Order: sequence, then C-alpha cells, then structure tokens
Amino acid sequence: MSTSSPNESQKDFASPEEKEGQTQLMSLKQSKFAEIISWLQSWGYKVVDKTNSVNIAGIELQAEVIPRIPYSSGLSTPFYLEFQDDLSDGFILRTTFELDKNIEIHLNTQSRAREIELTYIEISQMILPMKVSIIRDHPFIKLYKVVFTNGLDKQYFLDCVTDLMNSMSLIIGKWDEKYYSVPPKETPKETPKETPKETKGKQGKKIDDLELEEILNG
Repeated sequence: MSTSSPNESQKDFASPEEKEGQTQLMSLKQSKFAEIISWLQSWGYKVVDKTNSVNIAGIELQAEVIPRIPYSSGLSTPFYLEFQDDLSDGFILRTTFELDKNIEIHLNTQSRAREIELTYIEISQMILPMKVSIIRDHPFIKLYKVVFTNGLDKQYFLDCVTDLMNSMSLIIGKWDEKYYSVPPKETPKETPKETPKETKGKQGKKIDDLELEEILNG
C-alpha cells in the first residue's frame, strides 16, 4: 500500500465536519485494532503494539505478531497487522521472507536464471488461491493480504491469518526444494597433460647419425 501520507496535508484544510468524520473513523479503527489484537492473544499469539514506534508514513496503527509455531526453517518470522490512512474500511496483514543466504548464494552460482524465474511463477500460482499478494524485492519476498472490516468475524480473520502463514510455509518449502534439487555446479575439467611416454610416438622416431649419413649420401 502507500508509503506516503497525502491525507495529512488534506487534514490541515478540512472543514470542521470533515475533521469530525476523520476523528470518528480513527476511533473506529482503534476499536477494531484493539479487538483484533485481543483475538490474536486469545489464540496464543504474542502481539506487540508498535504504533508508537512505527516510522513508516501512512501507517496509523501497527502490531507485530509472532507465530505460535516456527516455520519449517526454524524461524519465527513475525507478521504485521496494519491500519493505513488510505484504507478506511480495512487493514493489511503482511510479512516479509528473506531468501536464506546459503540458498541465494547457491542459486546465484548456478547461473540458472530461467529456473529461478520458474520458481517464482510456481510460488505465485500456489498462493493465488489464498488471495495473498506477492511483491518481489530480491532477496526479499513480501506477502500481504487486504482484509475488509465490514462483517469481519473471528473465523474469517483466523482463515486470513492461516492463509498468510501457509503462504510463507509454501514459499520456504519451494525454495528448499529448489536448493536441494539443483546439483552442485561442476567445474570444467582440465585436459590432462600428455606424459613423455604418450608424446614419444607422436614425435616420430629419432634419426641417428648413420641413417642421416645414408640419406645425405643417397
């Protein structure tokens, strides 16, 4: 979503009625934000309110959520719950996956751009049914899902969280599969040098002095 906050300048010129509407909207967002955090905590997630420390323009409310169970890689990569100023009737669930350095180095040394591109296509196809969007920012993969607040209930929200986390698991698994399926790149083999024994026959028979004298004398 946006990383700028054009609404800030608009608020300066807003009429009293518009300011009142903005205040009510913010109050509704804060109420929904607190309710969603309480849901997550009741399900066993560790939630940290980052609203007062977030320094990204356009983000009004933000919470960091730690998964209950680490991903297959052993990492507990957090995801974020964000209310933004350009989205009045919804919020964002997002997370970022950084390609493991060992996998990144291994794939780069293979110089197989086509296979890497095909992997990204496969990843996009896998997470498409989950309605999770992907942004490629190598070596980062950014995932996000837009959730609307109208009619939002616990079950649907839990499904959205599960979709985001399953997408992350699929991506980690796909890159692990790619890493282990690509054989190590072989270094070019040097042509063995010929030994004197091997080159002796190619040089021809050495002519001794007697044979040379017979040739010269006819």
